[in-house]
Amino acid sequence: MTQQVELLAPGGDVDSIKAAIAAGADAVYCGAHTFNARSKATNIEFDDLQGIIKLAHENECEVFFTLNIIIIEEELHALVNLLNKLAQTEIDAVIVQDIGLLYLLKNHFKNLTIHASTQLTTHNRGQIDFLKKLGVERVNLCRELNLDEIRSLTSYSHQCDIKTEVFVHGSYCISFSGLCYMSSIINGKSGNRGRCSQPCRSEYQTTAQGVNFPLNLKDNSALFDLGKLHDAGVDSFKIEGRIKGFDYVYTVVHTYRQQIDNLHNNNQSATNQVKNLYTVFNRDFSNAFLDNNINKKQFIDNPRDYSLQKFKKAEEAHLNETKLTERKEYNAKKQQFSTIAKNKMAELHLEDLPFKMPPACKRGKLFSLPKLIKEQQIRREPRLSILISSIKDIPLLETKNAQVLFQLPSCFANATDHYVTLFTENRQLIPYFPPLLIEENYDLALKILQGAKPQTIVSNNLGLSMEASILKIPWIAGPHLNIVNSYSLLCLKELFHCSGAFISSELNKKQIEAIVPPAEFSLYFSIYHPIPLITSRQCLHHQIVGCEKERIDLDCLSHCDKSSTLTDKNQKKYFVHKQIGEYHTIYNDHNYLNTKIISDLPDIFSNFLIDLRDIRTETDVHEQLTDKKQLVHLFKKVLAGKKKISSELHQKLSPSFSSQYIKGI
Repeated sequence: MTQQVELLAPGGDVDSIKAAIAAGADAVYCGAHTFNARSKATNIEFDDLQGIIKLAHENECEVFFTLNIIIIEEELHALVNLLNKLAQTEIDAVIVQDIGLLYLLKNHFKNLTIHASTQLTTHNRGQIDFLKKLGVERVNLCRELNLDEIRSLTSYSHQCDIKTEVFVHGSYCISFSGLCYMSSIINGKSGNRGRCSQPCRSEYQTTAQGVNFPLNLKDNSALFDLGKLHDAGVDSFKIEGRIKGFDYVYTVVHTYRQQIDNLHNNNQSATNQVKNLYTVFNRDFSNAFLDNNINKKQFIDNPRDYSLQKFKKAEEAHLNETKLTERKEYNAKKQQFSTIAKNKMAELHLEDLPFKMPPACKRGKLFSLPKLIKEQQIRREPRLSILISSIKDIPLLETKNAQVLFQLPSCFANATDHYVTLFTENRQLIPYFPPLLIEENYDLALKILQGAKPQTIVSNNLGLSMEASILKIPWIAGPHLNIVNSYSLLCLKELFHCSGAFISSELNKKQIEAIVPPAEFSLYFSIYHPIPLITSRQCLHHQIVGCEKERIDLDCLSHCDKSSTLTDKNQKKYFVHKQIGEYHTIYNDHNYLNTKIISDLPDIFSNFLIDLRDIRTETDVHEQLTDKKQLVHLFKKVLAGKKKISSELHQKLSPSFSSQYIKGI
């Protein structure tokens, strides 16, 4: 290594922050009890923040404050009060997911440095451009990216004066971050709100492959890849673990600190260091995503602490003396790290420096959130939007007073010209771009956009949104952008020429009603759709029904078309679909159906979407509704105020799900 890379450590509480500093972290990230993606962590009291910053800075360590969740409307005033306080501290950066918060920071808190959270699912250069325009100075890249993708994206980021950050150790999520709704649907605890209950780690009924924990991944460890990541230009190595204790933080940070220093001194050995990582909580380790070797060995059929499981039988008499000795060495090493950590932490004294807002003459004018006024709208009957993904459904374009959206895949393979022709010949057909467009598939999506020059698009990917803005193509923000507040809408319209947006279906009636759209801006809501719970780059069929391939190869994404089911201990069934050109997706057993919102919130939404793609779940479309035109006809009647038809639809499209409209987030 020619230049030292930042080592960024988790700080779930004061002791963990001290442990990280003692172990040699260059920066720590921590959060308070609100607005952060680790609500299960102890977190810190805001009054401790001044002392933490002072202690860290005295030890040449930076402090980043996490605000990495989506922010609902009723929280905005409390959020702004917090930002006013943070702006008076010497905090080194804030870590952010919400688009509305990015907008507020860019326009009103220019002294706060902004880092983009992994929850923004950053994986293409268009997203870098989007975040650059919002003043972001560092981006945490998707955990699913491989080394070549990281190198390419980092090179582009540096051209934009943006630094990149990569997770090098800790838990892997089975789903792309920001695109997981499993905990939200099952337990009412949204991962986009930092409340994930980790149902993916749960035990399921034994699969055909004899697996009980089919969605449980090993932990991420890039200890042996730090040199490659450095050569790829990565600026920060991030360790996950804000719900872990101080002993975990110290051991892992110390181990990575040693390895970075070894590489800096041209000593490539990491053999001794990796043993240390097995003395604290782990699920065994894998670097499969980084190594572009996504395979079934990345899973582990046990969610518990592998450091205990690895040696749980070591004391049994029939095991040999070598195993017993190894177990004793591990226990001794574990205790040694804990003792060293405690001793070093005792030398770090946190001063009691409770926060006090300085006098007005010193702090300048505080930002006060203005009251947004809802524009008086002329009452119109909302329009129906229909989502399809098959050429055979093109005749639905003939539906009067409705728009038809065509779902594009995440992988285009050799079909780019086909889609350009499709949208050129059917000018009324609206391209619906997916949330994931990695590497060359982003370039191919741009070719479709530039070649077809559609009248409007729906985009679930901020990179495509940025390009549409540049090309002056009207665009609508899709549901996977997780829009939940007025300032996200204002941001998209003012800075990126967005003409409308889907409001997140995670919100309840009250939370939706509080949102104030900008003038001449359309709001959309999906009232019927199969519910995606998890979207994964991993092969989910490996653990369920098996696959003849040991690993994912280039053909899997573009050619695999396979389905299976997964059943949990409560007999709830999940549908696992790998469609051509798509990533593996787990769908809820029941489709989302909510016609109540049409009468509950009149004059708010200009369009209501129904998803008529051929995705199988337990929601049964009765025989008399097999013709999609008939189904469209019934939904149009509901939009026209025919309440009896609404009851009929709920009977015919059953069972269905709409609990989020009651619970919210």
